[in-house]
Amino acid sequence: MVIEYVLFFYMLGLGLVAYIFHEMDERCKDVPRTKVERNEEQWEHDSKEK
Repeated sequence: MVIEYVLFFYMLGLGLVAYIFHEMDERCKDVPRTKVERNEEQWEHDSKEK
C-alpha cells in the first residue's frame, strides 16, 4: 500500500521536473539574440557561400 504512494509521488516529481525544464527551454528561445551572436552567424553564412 505504501509503495503505491511512493511511486505516485516519485512519478509526480519526475513530471514536474520535466515540465520545468521544458518551460525553461521555451523561455530561452524567446530571448532576443545579441548583436555578437547575429554577427557570428552572418560570418559563418558568408564563409560557406565562398
